Amino acid sequence: MQVWQSFRDRLKRAWYRREYRRVITGVVIGLALLAGIGLGAYRAWPQPQPAAVPPVTREELDELVQEKVQSVIAQLYPWVLDGPTQVVMVEPPPNPMPEPTEPRPEPEPEPVVSFERLIWPVQGEITTPFGWYRHPVYGDWRFNAGVEFTATGDAVRTVLPGKVAAVNSSGAEMELVIEHGSGWASIYRSITGIKVSVGEQVQQNQNIAAPASTGRVFFGLTLNGQPVNPEAFLH
Repeated sequence: MQVWQSFRDRLKRAWYRREYRRVITGVVIGLALLAGIGLGAYRAWPQPQPAAVPPVTREELDELVQEKVQSVIAQLYPWVLDGPTQVVMVEPPPNPMPEPTEPRPEPEPEPVVSFERLIWPVQGEITTPFGWYRHPVYGDWRFNAGVEFTATGDAVRTVLPGKVAAVNSSGAEMELVIEHGSGWASIYRSITGIKVSVGEQVQQNQNIAAPASTGRVFFGLTLNGQPVNPEAFLH
């Protein structure tokens, strides 16, 4: 560190002298020229080129892959190379053909709905008929897609045999839908204590629920989803 400090002080004193200043400048320029000449010579020096890879034909590549495959098989599955390879063709089993002597199964016919003995769903009186009516409280005209009963009994019964299609709840009331075939369905609303479940087969006059606390039970009939007047079939 002291040597460098002494050299720097001498260089500084020499720089302030005019005759030494020219010498130092010439030395710096000479060193710069030598560095530039060395850099140019390095760049002009021929660089080694990578060795050219000879092209590989498709046949040579196939042979190389075959050798690698044989090597892997010999290391991992030597038993494969013990004997000659046999190609086994597995034929799919023949599709069973129906015997001509077997009778063709016939589709089950849909039950025919009979309205000769359509019973009432509840004991009571019809208070709101089917069709348009004026609401007793709001005074506007509304369409009733069924009939509304004031029930006097404690049971709601099926009017026809059928299959339970849906059990719905709107939060305010429960609804039960039973399909009877041929596009006919019966609908029961404002009921409680439902005794059947979806998919269950029910019989005519079967106890399926009880009237709600209001005592007013809605009953409707539909054909292919369209409402039909139940009073034309209730006897």
